[in-house]
Amino acid sequence: MPYVGNVEQFHKYTYNASVQMVAQQTKNPLLQAVTIVPATGEAVRVSELLSSVKYQRGEARTRRNVENPVTGSSRWAIYAAENEIKSGQYIDREDKFKMATDPTSQIVRAHTVAVTRGQADNLAGLEDEGGGVFSVMYGGIYGAAFEGKTPGSVGTDLPAGQNLPEDGDGLTLPKLIAAVEQLQLADFGIDSELDPIFGLITPKQKSDLLRIAANAPGQVNAFDVKQLESGKPTMLMGVNWIMSNRVPKTATAKRRVALWSKTNIIGAEWEAINGDMWNDTSADNLPYARVRTNIHAVRAQDKGVVVIPCTEV
Repeated sequence: MPYVGNVEQFHKYTYNASVQMVAQQTKNPLLQAVTIVPATGEAVRVSELLSSVKYQRGEARTRRNVENPVTGSSRWAIYAAENEIKSGQYIDREDKFKMATDPTSQIVRAHTVAVTRGQADNLAGLEDEGGGVFSVMYGGIYGAAFEGKTPGSVGTDLPAGQNLPEDGDGLTLPKLIAAVEQLQLADFGIDSELDPIFGLITPKQKSDLLRIAANAPGQVNAFDVKQLESGKPTMLMGVNWIMSNRVPKTATAKRRVALWSKTNIIGAEWEAINGDMWNDTSADNLPYARVRTNIHAVRAQDKGVVVIPCTEV
């Protein structure tokens, strides 16, 4: 028989705690690679939060206060319904109701993992088209950034100059050197402690990195060669690598491997991953369990992202 009991406050608390636990255990790896800021209202002016400023030197016997305002174009993270990521289901039997408050249950885990993936897609600026195809939407690392005096302005695409030329190779050492150099010439990644560089790769590029380290161990001192034994890529050329199968492709089916600086990708978080339960009076008073988050990311400056087209064989 359907379970028609009331969802009490302790059920809600336990369910949310279970969701929080699973979210921590299956943490979105892109969270460590971007700058998360709390958000309220309809939009956040990102350029006022983290735009570039050049220091000024003092003057002898001066009474003038330094005036060094934050400059740059206004980039916006926006609150929108499509930025909300959610998953949930009705709990129609008592055994499922008990499972819904258990952090080890498939109900809690499946919905939390689904929302975590959607959160990662929002940070990257991707849309899951199904069948392993991911297209670039607005915002995030890859997508168009809202720019202008108001948050409703037309999005600004990543400039063509931030994409390395396409060729028939995968992720090679010359490409990697060129991409890192471009970031460093633009003042991104100079101080890896304050502004680390991250890269998004697929397992194919992981294999490319391992081949780079195996073929040039003397030249690639930053790469921990011991990781070759376990097959896990670690830092190479000052880049912290994140592996994912959700890297988008170019029109010619080449993977768009992105390198970016952490402080340049701003994730405005209106709602962190959370869980809630309630009785739906329109559905025979059945308990309903939901997981959701609302976050929108944007590039503070386009020069802080470089894309390497990589052929996969």
